[in-house]
Order: sequence, then C-alpha cells, then structure tokens
Amino acid sequence: MIIRAWTEEGSAKPLRVQIRLTGDVSAGFERSLTFAGPEEVCTAVDAWLRDVLTDETADGDAPVTPLRA
Repeated sequence: MIIRAWTEEGSAKPLRVQIRLTGDVSAGFERSLTFAGPEEVCTAVDAWLRDVLTDETADGDAPVTPLRA
C-alpha cells in the first residue's frame, strides 16, 4: 500500500489522497483509490490491513494481533 496525500487550495474539501494497493509486489498495483476525506482513507486502510491479517491466518500462520495506538 502506498498512500499519497496533498491539498488543493481553493477547494471546499482541499484534502486529496490516492491509495495504491497490491497484495503481491511482483504483480504490481492491483487497485488505485482516490479520496477527499480522512474518514474514507482510514476506512480503506483498515479494510486493507484486515485483509492482510485474514490472508496470513488463512495461509496457516499464527494470527497477528493488531497494534493499538
């Protein structure tokens, strides 16, 4: 996951965030998402991280306990 964030001056919602996702770097980026709100970004990151944890557990690895800030 790569997150790129910037602001667009003069916009009612100046935040812009592009998220590029992949489950395997050798396959390249699989999806690109664009958002204008921090809540949407947090939701997308949370969903991607949960998918990563689910994939690891499905592969037979021990479950990973997420860190809490």
